[in-house]
Amino acid sequence: MTLMQTHHMMIIPRYLKRSIDRLLPLVLTLGLLLIASLFSAAAQALANTKIVLQDGSVIVADIIDYRDGEITLSTSFSRDLKIDSKLIKDIQASAEDQEISTLLLKDGRQVETAPMMVTSGLVALSDGEIVKLGDVSKLNPEPWELGKGYAWEGLASAALAVARGNTDADQLDLALNSQFDSVRDRITLRANVEQDTATVSFQSETADGESRVIRSSEPSADNWQVVSKYDYYLEDWTNHYLGVNASVEADAFADIRLRSYLGPYYGRKLLDGAAGKLDGELGFVWIATDFLDAEDTEYLGANWNITGESAVLGGDSRVYLTHVGILNMSDDNSVILDTTIGFGFPFFFGLEAAAEFTVDYDGAAAEGKKAIDQSYNLRVGYSW
Repeated sequence: MTLMQTHHMMIIPRYLKRSIDRLLPLVLTLGLLLIASLFSAAAQALANTKIVLQDGSVIVADIIDYRDGEITLSTSFSRDLKIDSKLIKDIQASAEDQEISTLLLKDGRQVETAPMMVTSGLVALSDGEIVKLGDVSKLNPEPWELGKGYAWEGLASAALAVARGNTDADQLDLALNSQFDSVRDRITLRANVEQDTATVSFQSETADGESRVIRSSEPSADNWQVVSKYDYYLEDWTNHYLGVNASVEADAFADIRLRSYLGPYYGRKLLDGAAGKLDGELGFVWIATDFLDAEDTEYLGANWNITGESAVLGGDSRVYLTHVGILNMSDDNSVILDTTIGFGFPFFFGLEAAAEFTVDYDGAAAEGKKAIDQSYNLRVGYSW
């Protein structure tokens, strides 16, 4: 294919327009939710605080956060400076800052100090008690960290493309990843919709020898999927949890009218710290597929899920992974594998760009359909 030109003006064919009309209410609702999140309350920083390190070094900065033995500072030379609490000797609040700070201790107690003062690694609380800085789990914890409600985070993104030339192509790809987290449980929702069309122009000769241009427009992708998960953290084993997941999807070009699965699993937080997050889950699902032409199937499958992300590349960028595997436990032992690997980096005001590689393998594909489907996407979205 030779690409002659790409227009900035979006030209939407009728097939794609019908898909957009169906998705418009969802997009508008999502937009309202994103706008509302802009006005959510943010934790106030402790401004112009003097931090004295064990080697005598002095830093004047705003304290942005303190969590699990690590303090985050905003200084004139770094807006995201992280220091281990073991290196801190004293913290002296500015004369103007008399704000009451709430501390969540590692033993689960919620205490207060006003202002935030540390002397030789010790913190004096408002009630006169003295605790070690190392015994503090969080400074000014959010309500959900105190067992009140959920923390909501997510990413809504889109990949749109309009190309005109020898082959005209229109691509619409929307995705939503959202998570509600509390100290007791977690709810995860993932959804994506892809609607693509392609129009090919070619010359043909008529019976009288005249040449004319024929254009043929056909859909090239028509699929969607919704995945939901619920996790319940075990009380005395907080890195372990029990959960249930469900999925519904359709893919016209894979001959799948509707495929769904539902089942329980056991999960564990394999990694949860400054280096990143990595969750592993193992369980069972009952999966049913309603094909358009092929014979429908139902079977019990072994299911595993791996999700994670890391800031190993530095800055505010992140590398993320989502992998879902299902093994048919009947005689054929077919496997379904869905894997997405991406690299995202922020712009401003919550906007994020990402490059994604997705590969799906369907060992139970309908006859005449390819087992492997892969795609590369450049996405732009909003994270909160």
